[in-house]
Amino acid sequence: MFNLFTFVTMKDRILKFLNKEGVSPTKFADEIGVQRSSVSHILAGRNNPSFDFIQKILSRYKNLNSDWLILGNGEMFKKIEKNITILPDIKTIIENPIQKDLFSGDSINVDDLTKSKLFAEHSEPNKNKQVEKIIILYTDKTFIEYTPSI
Repeated sequence: MFNLFTFVTMKDRILKFLNKEGVSPTKFADEIGVQRSSVSHILAGRNNPSFDFIQKILSRYKNLNSDWLILGNGEMFKKIEKNITILPDIKTIIENPIQKDLFSGDSINVDDLTKSKLFAEHSEPNKNKQVEKIIILYTDKTFIEYTPSI
């Protein structure tokens, strides 16, 4: 059996959204770029929102769930998934000295890299490469940065 008390219209969802966002109907109309009277007529139940009206809402409020607004399904706001990359702290790097070489993808053993070996590999001038920046890291977690003038 149909229950009038559970029937929620798009108008009701728009009102709920405006209340949640703390936005007045006047400001809402200005933000989505429609006439204030259009919002007034929709919120009063005189008119139903057009496709263009709904599109303007969803373009302005990107976190609003379109399924919720149009059909009443799901949550009001989209679930935002953030891609977070957690970098290892210095203690992890010291305790686990085998790291991936950022440029070649090869594994290197940090303990095997001695100053002489490092400088020997990079001491021959390469005409295709130029030094862009030199960073010196100190044990007290400070650093200096040197950018040679070309």
